[in-house]
Amino acid sequence: MQEKELYEPVRNWLYQQVGCEDVYAEVWDVDVFGTHGACNVVVELKTSLSFKLLDQAVDRVKAGVGHYVYIAVPATTARGGGETRFRGVVREIITRYGIGILTVDVPSGTAHILRPAKFNRNAVTRRKRGLRSIREGIEVFSKDQIGGSKGGETMTSYKYTINSIKKCLREESRWHACNNDGWMTVDQILEVCETHYAKPRTSVMQILRFDANQIWCESKKVGRTCYFRYKTTLSSIDEMQLERGTRREI
Repeated sequence: MQEKELYEPVRNWLYQQVGCEDVYAEVWDVDVFGTHGACNVVVELKTSLSFKLLDQAVDRVKAGVGHYVYIAVPATTARGGGETRFRGVVREIITRYGIGILTVDVPSGTAHILRPAKFNRNAVTRRKRGLRSIREGIEVFSKDQIGGSKGGETMTSYKYTINSIKKCLREESRWHACNNDGWMTVDQILEVCETHYAKPRTSVMQILRFDANQIWCESKKVGRTCYFRYKTTLSSIDEMQLERGTRREI
């Protein structure tokens, strides 16, 4: 079983049982979090109960990331005694920090509360201190992520930016070839594509010149102006590499 198999049942639970307006995944390295009014409900996923999972949950509580913090494990983890399965030091930690427990039955796609989370006042303190909210880490693709996915499987701001630029240049090359033969300046690209960079013009210029991106992007300089264009002829190997996506990030 993989962690990401727990995501859909937990997502449905947040929507249907908690009443969250929106649910996101892989924001600030949090597996899942839902918004319910002004409250953030955080859920960390693991295929088995471990101190690593508890450590993650405790960190979320201490940092005030979530108003309610849960851990979610497969239902098989809690069989043979229900909450008594979480005993000793584990139970002490869960009780002390007010961490809730969800059990997930993957075959039926359902999640159930074994122990409700307590309101985390550290989240209120965090807001009073003017610290950033996890909501500020939400990206346009956060709803489409799958919680519990491995690092290489998740979308990042860099990947999203690159994919947007690829799409922009590809469409310019295919449908507007008569307009400067598909060539675009960085300023023209930025009119269409949003980026996560503080200095977008300089950063986009740099990433398009990376060797990894030269597979699909060609460039030229006319006077002092740089132009970029999607390569119209790519080998099957190049196309395969594009489908996998570049993993180099800055």
